[in-house]
Amino acid sequence: MTSNEKQSTKIRVIQLIDSLDAGGAERMAVNLSNALVDQVEFSGLVVSRSEGVLKTLVDDKVSYFFCSKKRSLDIAAIFFTLRFIKKNKINLLHAHGSSYFFAFLLKTFYPQLKLVWHDHHGNRPNESQSLKTKILKKVSNRFSHIFCVSKDLVKWSRKALNSSNVSLIHNFTMSNKISFKNETEFDFPYIVCVANLRWQKNHLNLIKAYSILKQNNMKYKLILVGADKNDGYSHKLREKIKDLNLEKDVHILGQRSDVESIIANSSLCVLTSDVEALPMVLIEYANHKKPVIVTDVGQCADVVGNYAQVVKPNDAEALSKAIGYYIDNPDVAKRDAEALHEKVQKEFNAEVIIRQIIDIYEEVLK
Repeated sequence: MTSNEKQSTKIRVIQLIDSLDAGGAERMAVNLSNALVDQVEFSGLVVSRSEGVLKTLVDDKVSYFFCSKKRSLDIAAIFFTLRFIKKNKINLLHAHGSSYFFAFLLKTFYPQLKLVWHDHHGNRPNESQSLKTKILKKVSNRFSHIFCVSKDLVKWSRKALNSSNVSLIHNFTMSNKISFKNETEFDFPYIVCVANLRWQKNHLNLIKAYSILKQNNMKYKLILVGADKNDGYSHKLREKIKDLNLEKDVHILGQRSDVESIIANSSLCVLTSDVEALPMVLIEYANHKKPVIVTDVGQCADVVGNYAQVVKPNDAEALSKAIGYYIDNPDVAKRDAEALHEKVQKEFNAEVIIRQIIDIYEEVLK
């Protein structure tokens, strides 16, 4: 055991997340609980509201608890979660994303618990007047530390929230315990976009760009992977696909547990968001050495540097040209993909980021 590991043995931490749907915050909570299991005295994962496809990726050595919270103030969920916390002698609660209010309630009933909060929501600076953000500001004085996944969120948190300790923590990915297959059920070349069906991800712009490419007889299909709530946005997206006669070319898969396989067997990877912080999926694309086309929002351009096609958001013409460029220039696409892989391996190294988090945990617990 190294000296760093000895220092970390006093840490008994749980990651708190609302669900295990396939989103960036959820992936980070799972990644952290898995990564910490051999580096701290206790690593747990508490899911408050709903389970999902990411549950299969939770390491068997992680202590897992689902409290089945039904409402914002759910006394039973608070009671059972506190029982789990006390039974396992938890001294640190790492709350992700929208779980901050439940974390605040847990700390209120168990004041000796240290609380850190992890912000993954890229659009938060534009939601300062929302009720959720007003509540966040009220409870933020209970946070011993705030982690942010982008520079913009760091700047906003330091200005808007009641906690002076704020750090930039990059997202990272880990090899899943479930190995991905070398093939998928698709027997055709395809472009993939991994993003939950929400307006912020602007799949509509991608569909428009794809339609332009299809007019030039492009052979690639388009695969959309991500949670589908079957809401107004989802219906609008399907209507657009139908209106453009793309029903045989665009495949909406919903949430999948084999995302790595789908990425690994794709030809190109895209992310066409209007709003982002630092999307984990970009790192996943790079880890699989895939050519990437991404919109210039949040820290996306910082992540990919000069080794991807970066276009302004909500510009279907520019997006179609960027995708077409990589299709027409496969050697350039391959070279950029390999260079991006090397960049991400250096700058988003899981071991370095985990060590940074552990160091902050130790400061909080002093």
